[in-house]
Amino acid sequence: MKRAWIPNLLTFGNLTCGFVSIVFSGVSSYDRFFGAALLVLAAALLDGMDGQVARWLKTESVLGKELDSLADCVTFGVAPGYLAYRAYLSGMHVWFGNFGLDAGILLAAVFPICAAYRLARFNVRSSPGSFSGLPSPAAAVLVVLGVIFFLNTGFHTALFAVLYCVVSFLMVSTITYSKPQATVFRRLRGVKLLGLIILVALLLVFFRFGIVLIFVALYAASGIVGFIIHLIEQRRY
Repeated sequence: MKRAWIPNLLTFGNLTCGFVSIVFSGVSSYDRFFGAALLVLAAALLDGMDGQVARWLKTESVLGKELDSLADCVTFGVAPGYLAYRAYLSGMHVWFGNFGLDAGILLAAVFPICAAYRLARFNVRSSPGSFSGLPSPAAAVLVVLGVIFFLNTGFHTALFAVLYCVVSFLMVSTITYSKPQATVFRRLRGVKLLGLIILVALLLVFFRFGIVLIFVALYAASGIVGFIIHLIEQRRY
């Protein structure tokens, strides 16, 4: 087997997780929704690995880049949008006489549309040291974990819909986000990298996915805070 297929297999694993997540979301039960969210998290790990593996093996290619974008559009666009619709947004009917339109379908479609645009923009215009707009895997993790944590807490549907749209529009915004793989992971080698992996594993064991939601939410907020600070500095000078 050619070495180039190793990162591609990770990408196909990402796509498979996204497809199965959609299938799980089709059954309205908390366990299935939880499984769907878990698959998106697993896909995010695979998505973080395929590019790194391609660089380590020196097998980066245009084909691999296109496959990655197509897989990401399904897993980090369609799958979170469908989960959000099934768990929260369905049944938001708008009536026109005797005809009822499920506005939740249109609202749920906002996320995959923004994800598709974000991924296409990244392919034609990207910076080696930062992201323009919230990366789609981070946005997807926010949505699916938000569904899981808020579903049984009485969290209002309208408020979830607002947060859902905010996360969607952060993807297509021009707010700058740092690249953890360019700032952190490239500096960690050997024992230090192993120590980070063990620390993350321990945090997951003790805090489960709540710690993941907190970290990703802080990452999303960091871009907004940086954007506000930049605007203030511009007005000063």
